[in-house]
Amino acid sequence: MAKKPTSPPAYASKPRRGRPPKPGGPIPQVEVQRAYRARLAAAGKVVRIVDTRATVDARLVAQSIPDFDQAKDGVFERQMVESTRDQLRTALVRLELREEEVRDLRDRNAHLELELQRQRRQLTNALKDNIVLKQQAKR
Repeated sequence: MAKKPTSPPAYASKPRRGRPPKPGGPIPQVEVQRAYRARLAAAGKVVRIVDTRATVDARLVAQSIPDFDQAKDGVFERQMVESTRDQLRTALVRLELREEEVRDLRDRNAHLELELQRQRRQLTNALKDNIVLKQQAKR
């Protein structure tokens, strides 16, 4: 019986060395895990990844705060997060609008500067013509 080809572990921090894998060759462990999760999801058995550190931290906070009510404080915290998210979204929208206004004003200023230069040129030419006509009239 032939051994199954094993693939070296794929690390996210370092790129794989050597040639890329051949089609039909060994599959990286990451791809195997993704395929496994996809099969579970297709079967309706969703795998949930839980960060245990966050739950431990929440328990420690709950123990350290007197009169801590999980239902009341949790909802309050959720509302606070949602309101902060809404405020940040509003601030981003306002910032984008201000950036558009600044861009429009810069374009308008560039146009007005060109118009000012044109009028200055016309005025200078008119003054030169006036001086030349006065000199010709004196002769």
